[in-house]
Amino acid sequence: MGHPAHQLTRRAWLAGSTLAVGAGGLLLQSSCRAEPGPGGSERATFTAGGEPHAFNVTIDARAAGTPVNRRVLGSNVGWVYGGDNMVKDDGAFAPEMLAMARRLGPTVLRYPGGTFSDLFHWEAPVNEHVFSRERQRMLMDTQRFLELCEAVDAQALITVNIVTGTPEEAARWVSATNVARMTSRVTGRKLPRVVYWELGNEPYLKEESRNDVNLPPPEFARRVNAFIRAMRAFDPDIVIGLPLTTDQRAGLPVTPYPGFTRTVLGIVTERFDYVCLHNAYMPFGYKRGMSPAELYWGAAAGALTVKRDFGIMRQLLGELRPKQKLPLAVTEYSALFSLGRGPSDKWTSAPAGAIFLADVLRVFAETPDFLLANYWSLSANGLFGAIHAGAFPRPAFQVLQLMREALQGQRIPAVVQAETVRVASIGQVEAVDAMPLVEVLATRSDASGSRTALRLLVINKDPRRAAQGQFAFGNVRAVQARMSLLSTTDVFDAGDKPDMLARSESVLEGSANQKLGARLPPHSVALITVDLRSS
Repeated sequence: MGHPAHQLTRRAWLAGSTLAVGAGGLLLQSSCRAEPGPGGSERATFTAGGEPHAFNVTIDARAAGTPVNRRVLGSNVGWVYGGDNMVKDDGAFAPEMLAMARRLGPTVLRYPGGTFSDLFHWEAPVNEHVFSRERQRMLMDTQRFLELCEAVDAQALITVNIVTGTPEEAARWVSATNVARMTSRVTGRKLPRVVYWELGNEPYLKEESRNDVNLPPPEFARRVNAFIRAMRAFDPDIVIGLPLTTDQRAGLPVTPYPGFTRTVLGIVTERFDYVCLHNAYMPFGYKRGMSPAELYWGAAAGALTVKRDFGIMRQLLGELRPKQKLPLAVTEYSALFSLGRGPSDKWTSAPAGAIFLADVLRVFAETPDFLLANYWSLSANGLFGAIHAGAFPRPAFQVLQLMREALQGQRIPAVVQAETVRVASIGQVEAVDAMPLVEVLATRSDASGSRTALRLLVINKDPRRAAQGQFAFGNVRAVQARMSLLSTTDVFDAGDKPDMLARSESVLEGSANQKLGARLPPHSVALITVDLRSS
C-alpha cells in the first residue's frame, strides 16, 4: 500500500513566492563538507572534533511547578491509503503498524489529514485524493479512526470539510460521534465522543493544483459562522479551533492573503475556542544552493522563530479578541528542510531533523495556555510518518517517544548557562544573535517520602562538539541518575532505515560537591532521570 511522498503543495506557494527574496546570510560558526556517497554522489557531513563546550544547569527541585501538557504528543492520521498503511485492504488494522502506534502512544490524533480534508465527505464510502484525483475506498473511516484512538488511548481531533462540505454535513458528523455515538467493533464499548474540532485546513494558503479548494478570506469567515452554529446545535460543549496565521515569518510572506487574520476575525461572530497554527515546518529553505550548514543551523534555531510567532499571534488576538482567552494549538508540524530543492528534501526523515523536533516540543511544553500539538504524521506518508511504512521507528518517533518519557508530573524551571552562537536568517527562521547550544526541559514527579524523581530533557545542538555539563539541585542530592541518549554520527544520513538514531543507556555518577555531571556527544538529545533525596 505504498504511495508517493506527501505533497506539501500548499507550501509550494511559499517556496515560489519567496524566490526573489535575498538569502538571509551565514552562520558565524561551524561548517560541513561533502563526502562521497552512493553511486559517486556527494553528501554533506559535519566533522566531529574540538574541545567540548561547557554548560551548567541549576534547578530548584522544590520550586512550584505546573502540570505537564501531554497533549503536545499528538500526531496526524490521514484517511488516504488506508490511513497511511494503518489499515489493510480487508478493513482490519495492520498488526505490526498498530503495535508501533501503541508503542509511540500519541495523546491526540487529528483526522482526516490536512488538505485531504477539503474534499473529504465522511459519510461517503469512496473519496477523492486531492492531488492525484484518484478515487479511493475509505478504509480509514470515522469508525476505524475512533477505534485507533481507542487502541492507543488518544483523544480525537477532527478537521471538518469547510471547502466542499456543508454545515449540515459537519453537524451530522458531530451528531454521529457525540450524540448517537459509535460502538467499537473491537471492544464492544461506546467509542469516546470527539471533543476537539477544527474548521478547515490552511485556508490562508492557495492550492496551486486545485483552485477549487481555495476560498477568499471573507467567504471562509462566513462559512465559519454557519458551521459553528450547525455543529454546536448538536453538541454545545465541543471545543472548536479556527486556523489563523501571522502575515510574515523572518520577513517573508507566509500567506497570499495579507491581513488574513484581521479579515477573518472581522467577520466571524460565532464563538470559537482555540487557534490552530501551522507555523512549525522548519527551517523551510526556499532558495536553491543553501548550504547544508545553513539548513542545519536553521533547524537548530527554528523553535525560537516558532516561539516568537506565538507572541505575534497573541498580540494580534489581544487586539482583535481582547475579551476572549484563546489557547494556541499547532495541528501540523515537522522538520522540513526544503521543498523541491534536491537532496535536502530528504532530510525530513534524517537525524538532522531530530534537534528541531526535540526543541520545538520543548517550546510547546513550556508555552503557557498551549492546547495541543500534532506531528505530521503518524505513519508512512512518504518521508513524514513517524512510523516507517516498513513498521520501524524513524528519528521523529524516537524523539516523540523520549519526550513522552520526559513529560510526567510537573514542569519546573531550569536555569541554563551555555555557550551561544549567532545564527543568521535562514529560510523561514529568523536571525538569532545568541542561540544557546544547550537547552533543558525539567519535570518533576510527585514526591514519595523524602525522595523526588526529576527528569531532564537535554539537547546538544552542536553538530561537531560534545557538551560537558553539570547539574545542581539546591539543597537536595542525587541518589541515582540514569541517562537515555539519542545520538548519531551522521546528521545528514538520508538512508531512511532502522536505528537512524542510536539509543544508549548509562548510569551517571555524582560529584563530591553534590553536583551531577554528564557528557552529551555532538547533535544529541538525552533524558536524564534523577532520584533526589533531601539533604
